[in-house]
Amino acid sequence: MAKRFTGLTIENPDDLIFGSAPHPVQITPEIVAGGGETLPELNYTLPHGSEVSEATLDKVRNTYRQMAASALLRAIELEIPRCVIEIELVFEMTLNPEWGEAIIRDTREIIEEYKEQGVHTALRATVADIRDRTRPPRNRSGEETALVLESFERCAPHADILSIESTGGKEVSDEALLMCDIGGVTFALGQLGSNDMEFLWSRIVAIAEKHRKVAGGDAACGFANTAMQLARQRMVPKVLAAVVRAVGAARSLVAVECGARGPDKDCAYEGPMIKAIAGIPIAMEGKSAACAHSSHIGNVAMCCCDLWSNESTPYTQLFGGFTPAVSLEELWYDCKLMNEALRAGHAQVLQRLLAGSDARNSAEALMLTPESAIRIARAIISSTDYAERAANAAREAIAIIEEAAQSGALTIAAREAPFLDRFKADLEHFAALGDDITDHYAAMYPGKFIPKEYGL
Repeated sequence: MAKRFTGLTIENPDDLIFGSAPHPVQITPEIVAGGGETLPELNYTLPHGSEVSEATLDKVRNTYRQMAASALLRAIELEIPRCVIEIELVFEMTLNPEWGEAIIRDTREIIEEYKEQGVHTALRATVADIRDRTRPPRNRSGEETALVLESFERCAPHADILSIESTGGKEVSDEALLMCDIGGVTFALGQLGSNDMEFLWSRIVAIAEKHRKVAGGDAACGFANTAMQLARQRMVPKVLAAVVRAVGAARSLVAVECGARGPDKDCAYEGPMIKAIAGIPIAMEGKSAACAHSSHIGNVAMCCCDLWSNESTPYTQLFGGFTPAVSLEELWYDCKLMNEALRAGHAQVLQRLLAGSDARNSAEALMLTPESAIRIARAIISSTDYAERAANAAREAIAIIEEAAQSGALTIAAREAPFLDRFKADLEHFAALGDDITDHYAAMYPGKFIPKEYGL
């Protein structure tokens, strides 16, 4: 059983700051996350429409080598002393673990070549969670689970940080989101997702420790960013997407409770809550991730990041160079600004400006201000039960939104306000289910999930 956090490491919003974590992580001999500076974390992928198959593997490997080389050449030109590269393995690279291993090994070779020229680079290998390819997924017993773990084993010798965006519970969450069923979403993330995280991350941490590498962290991207994009298309209310951000933090915390040390993953934005609870360094993304998706979370995400990421950009030629190099340059100038603020003693001023510029107009952004993050974090650790702490996060998120709307600090659409009362009623029903929670949602979402695959 994973340990449970019962207190906060950071209680003062001013201390939830970029570039500094109470428990910094030595990733390589030259690179520390959360040790007093913010570092760029570059993420890139193949050109749109690329085929990944046995017939194209040599071409794919060569493209990844070119992407790494173009980025690190730019690092030399800009005198970037330290950075992180993240490779998110695409589906086929986990389905065929030897392919993913080859990509990570090739990238390591490029990193070592440029290290001799003065650029120190850490490598994060993010394995694709392919367990969701069949539904209902066999998260524990299926062959996909064995392939995911094999991929970690193969990548670990060549990487520095191990991560995944796990999908346990997504088969329920996807439908619950479309129904605006916050109880169903809370069950999917709080019960199913958290149980799955404990199963998966206890094994990932063991692999990391075996190879003396850093177990980084997870991201509720398949839940929170799905909600964000649905809200952007006006298929669900934006206040729902905001609440899901908070619930996702309760789920992603489990990786740390299993031994992950950070920096966690960037793309679901739950890092501020996890940093407040556990004190680990975190990766975040915002305005520099517009190459991957649009969001209302552009500046506020910088408030307490330790790694600053671009999410992912496909390889293509721009006027300024190839996209990995251009994205790294954009990230670097953001990091230089944050690091200068730290050196000049103005970090809290910049933090407040970053938060205020987004939080007035977006409930999702409001969830990520240092004040909100600490409130949600405190709600999460008020219980040690997975489902209950996810529900507590949801309730606190709703309270934050209501208070901000009533005070005029947040503007929400009139059509969205009634959903908050509906969510509160759903959460009251959720709490009343007690031990019948699994049977209730199994009946509500028949055939969507297999309880025993979540240890239920």
